[in-house]
Amino acid sequence: MDRNYSLKDLKALNVLLSERHVSQAADRLGISQPAMSMLLKRLRAMFDDPLLIRNGNSHSLTDAAEDLRPRIRDMIKDMEDLLEHGSHFRPDRSDRSFTLILTDYIDAILVPTLHRRFREIAPGIELKIVGPDPFRLGRAFGEGHVDLTVSYFPSPPGDLVTRSVFTDQMVCVTRKGHPALAKTMDLDIFCKLDHVAIEPGQASMYRAVLDEALAREGFARRVTISKPDFLGVPFLLEESDFIATMPEKLATLFTQRFDLVTFHPPIHLPKLDIRMMWNRSTHRSAAHVWLREQILEICRKKFAAG
Repeated sequence: MDRNYSLKDLKALNVLLSERHVSQAADRLGISQPAMSMLLKRLRAMFDDPLLIRNGNSHSLTDAAEDLRPRIRDMIKDMEDLLEHGSHFRPDRSDRSFTLILTDYIDAILVPTLHRRFREIAPGIELKIVGPDPFRLGRAFGEGHVDLTVSYFPSPPGDLVTRSVFTDQMVCVTRKGHPALAKTMDLDIFCKLDHVAIEPGQASMYRAVLDEALAREGFARRVTISKPDFLGVPFLLEESDFIATMPEKLATLFTQRFDLVTFHPPIHLPKLDIRMMWNRSTHRSAAHVWLREQILEICRKKFAAG
């Protein structure tokens, strides 16, 4: 039996055991389904186990596959660290990929600069951005699907290492010439306006900043539209009398490109502590340390982060 395997084989097995589906695993790996089926056949021979068992339209893992999952993830990290350890990690020669969980807010203000830096000093590294799923954040890191996130997340899972990278504040955004801007805006007027609320990944942390502050004063705003991301908001605001409350650094980008203005809500709101988060298993990995240093340096320069 062929017992030779590579890091590529281990990564493919990790994806297969995670997806529990040949076609979906093939899509994630960027290969054809027949190629994935052949790879599964080889892996089954390698481990002398079926690994996946069909149950109707789905698959389940064998006991041996369940036992392999955490061990395979650890082996991948160990092999990557061995190949790219300490001073031997050369970003200019690396062709590895990093997967980041980002909302479109952080994506818009961070990734263009990060990409430019990668193009200059690490052209072979691939950056993968995936959307947020706050309810599976800890699991995504634990399964090795994600390397890093930069997010406003007031209560991150306890098994993640976190570090503040910059602060932001919530401001209101609306179209230029909105009639409410012509008068002094108190809380009563503010709450009666039509508001857009943003809930990335069905999480309420961004809207809660404003709603909880209003509730403490005995007020509640009228939310008439809820959206899962910030991307479509400026298009809506420019064509309506809606008000949206969002992080100022993103609002500034929108006002530079759309016919919009910002104003401060008539109530004090706490600052947003934007944090970088990663799994403890990658804390000393040379490649991950390098990635975190790049993000920290960008945030220091762009946002005066300490």
